[in-house]
Amino acid sequence: MLVIKNGRVMDPKSGLDQVSDILVENGKIVKITPRIDVEGVQVIDATGFVVAPGLVDIHVHFREPGQTHKEDIHTGALAAAAGGFTTVVMMANTNPTISDVETLQEVLQSAAKEKINVKSVATITKNFNGQDLTDFKSLLEAGAVGFSDDGIPLESSKVVKEAMEEAKKLNTFISLHEEDPGLNGTLGFNENIAKEHFHICGATGVAEYAMIARDVMIAYATKAHVHIQHLSKEESVKVVEFAQNMGANVTAEVAPQHFSKTEALLLTKGSNAKMNPPLRLESDRRAVIEGLKSGVISVIATDHAPHHAAKKMLRILPKLHLV
Repeated sequence: MLVIKNGRVMDPKSGLDQVSDILVENGKIVKITPRIDVEGVQVIDATGFVVAPGLVDIHVHFREPGQTHKEDIHTGALAAAAGGFTTVVMMANTNPTISDVETLQEVLQSAAKEKINVKSVATITKNFNGQDLTDFKSLLEAGAVGFSDDGIPLESSKVVKEAMEEAKKLNTFISLHEEDPGLNGTLGFNENIAKEHFHICGATGVAEYAMIARDVMIAYATKAHVHIQHLSKEESVKVVEFAQNMGANVTAEVAPQHFSKTEALLLTKGSNAKMNPPLRLESDRRAVIEGLKSGVISVIATDHAPHHAAKKMLRILPKLHLV
């Protein structure tokens, strides 16, 4: 038996939120009460800590196969466990991409060795080519939990519609990285700070919410479940809410950085504050918080994506003075 004492016990399902002791027997919680005293058992003092159900992160990049100099499934799983996550879902932008059953099986075999639940999506299109759908049915049967070309937006509305129709037929879903390349500038910088401080065209808001608008309307037409990844703009929240109110089966996620920081961080943290989608405005930060509170955004996902230290050290362009 095990007693966890003095922790702040939080259970979202029941609404419990209080300092309590927990009695665990044979791996199961058998009692939660303000005080438990049992002789001769292991005791963990959780004073100052939160005791809660294991967290789930549906959007991580563990870089295996092909980029293990950044991270692999084992180190990623250890990092997740250290943060309280007991289930994670890996994205498919590996090398090779997870576009076929053989690669998926290799990844899942590696994942099965870990002490947390490590699941994986497969790509929507073959090797991220944006044109040819993967074999959704075979990949689902092999263990994929969904489909995403995360990191690369799907530019073809025809392909998006075909993917949604296939997902609907197989009772699965697709997750979309929304960012129209034709409407964007330099990634990593929000358009405002890019223009004012670096005199370049940065990542525009319209590139995000215009593509979301297109895709949620296709979702409405196909009745497929579509998940919008890491939205970051106030307008994006409004577009998702509009589609949901129409009856579209659309869900959305936000990453912690987009409700905790703004583009101003670039001025103090430099390249360490570059990310995609970029940090946005204070009005956007507040809007995604309201989206979480209202339920329009139903998921917080980290988009955990380690990069090699040398790559992160690349400097931001200095402020340019035009003559």
